[in-house]
Amino acid sequence: MIKFIQKYWLYLIPLFLGACANIVTPSGGPKDVTPPVVLKTTPLNKSLHFTGKSFRIDFDEFVKVTDAASQVVVSPFMKEAPEIKVKGRAIVVNFNDTLKPNTTYSISFGKSISDINEGNALLNYRYVFSTGDIIDSLTLKGIVKNSLTLKPESGVLVILYDQDVDSIPYKKTPLYISKTDESGNFRFSNVRNGKFKIFALKDANGNFLFDPPAESIAFRDSLVIPEPIDTAKADSLKKNHSYGLLLFEELPAKQKRLKATALKYGKLMLVYRKPLEDCSITSMSDSIPTSSIIQEISSTKDTVTLWLKKPDADSVVILVRNNKNILDTATIRLVKKAGKQTRGKADELKNANLVANVTNNGTFDYFKSLAFENSAPIAEYNFGKIILKENKDTVKAKFVFTDSIKRKFRMDYTFKEGTNYSLLIPPKAFKDIFGLMNDTLKIHFTTTSLKNYGNIKLTLKSKDLLCGLIVQLVTENDAIIQEKYSHANDVVNFVNVNPGNYKIKIICDGNGNKIWDTGNYLKKLQPEKVYYYPTTIMPKANWDIDLDWEIAK
Repeated sequence: MIKFIQKYWLYLIPLFLGACANIVTPSGGPKDVTPPVVLKTTPLNKSLHFTGKSFRIDFDEFVKVTDAASQVVVSPFMKEAPEIKVKGRAIVVNFNDTLKPNTTYSISFGKSISDINEGNALLNYRYVFSTGDIIDSLTLKGIVKNSLTLKPESGVLVILYDQDVDSIPYKKTPLYISKTDESGNFRFSNVRNGKFKIFALKDANGNFLFDPPAESIAFRDSLVIPEPIDTAKADSLKKNHSYGLLLFEELPAKQKRLKATALKYGKLMLVYRKPLEDCSITSMSDSIPTSSIIQEISSTKDTVTLWLKKPDADSVVILVRNNKNILDTATIRLVKKAGKQTRGKADELKNANLVANVTNNGTFDYFKSLAFENSAPIAEYNFGKIILKENKDTVKAKFVFTDSIKRKFRMDYTFKEGTNYSLLIPPKAFKDIFGLMNDTLKIHFTTTSLKNYGNIKLTLKSKDLLCGLIVQLVTENDAIIQEKYSHANDVVNFVNVNPGNYKIKIICDGNGNKIWDTGNYLKKLQPEKVYYYPTTIMPKANWDIDLDWEIAK
């Protein structure tokens, strides 16, 4: 037994030693949530007479820099962005642009700096220096919101110019730049004394210039003045004047066709950059006369749908007039009707597609009208074939077309509350311009009752608003539920409102066209002003809500 132990002891010793030398990382413990700490900067932060081409920031741990292009903001503006290098526990920033004399520079890192392990970000660290005798110390702050929804706009450039020239945002890069945070707030620090022209800019191409119509802009009608901060008072910045900017996208100055295509057999679509005012279509092709073309304009007036009664040609040339002036010509290759000899793109047409605004076995608002839409304009119809039953009794209803091309129609009938209905549209009740007929449509539905809804009575009060008011009941996502046109000191009623959470929105309709109009910078037109009721409206079933709204301009 002793010999056995002696023989294998030499093999056991390394195993014990290996086990002793294997260090195991302790499990558990608090997670590191602390961002990197700045130990020193070279030269010192807020240095005067800065003459170098770089500076260095040392941290207490290894760091990384992410998304520097969008996070790091250098002000005043530099044509060439500085180069940022990570060197272990330090960041080195090299300037590729010549520094201006007697100028205070501020480099804001946003949330680009974080530790390399947990990704804890050092938020809004700023390095400041001056190439002259003083550090400029004035500040300016504000918020940028969407002009139509009043929601904060994040990641938007805010820019300052020291020249009061109207064309300057188109032609010259800014003097000072800032960027809005997630809440739409912006702040300029270390600004010199003076008056400045201010803009917010959604800079799509990154050139720091305003390039309409693809880019949005906000501007103020007057110059802004930065203010000093009393460093002895912690709430000094909060009390400083705050500037509000409303971001909007201008209507394009020139009209332009964006698309001209054949969607299917006999159906074409033209899409334009901005709304058409008075559109007319002429065919330039002998095989497709103008009289055989049916024209349909979208509600936004920027899209024209064309229906061809005689689409059996390879292509068609369309002449478009707007306000009787020639706007455009388009050559469109047509989609052929499917057949045995058809090659290439073809459209297999079998039946017309007739749809209603009620689902089978669903519920339907008792106060609404049934509406129907066909896949193409209707050439022949027989409303007398449609059967509507109330419970088990057949009832008579009236049907009327709701558009000029006879593609949409509605049923005029006063439905009873909480009642079962069945609708039958038999096959071949309708024939479209292509000779296609509808298939059978059967729908069973139950109407709602008055007690399912709430009502809102809104009393408007204002001494300032002299414009017409577009009053909207909208969802939390700004989808319009009901819309009324009114004036200050009127009463607006929203009836038959489904229970839920809503907002009330008012548009000050300055030109009386009953739609919201965007702004135009060169014309000095701000977008039409929008107001929201300060709290969420929560109507309940069978409840009435009375609201008074004092609207200040």
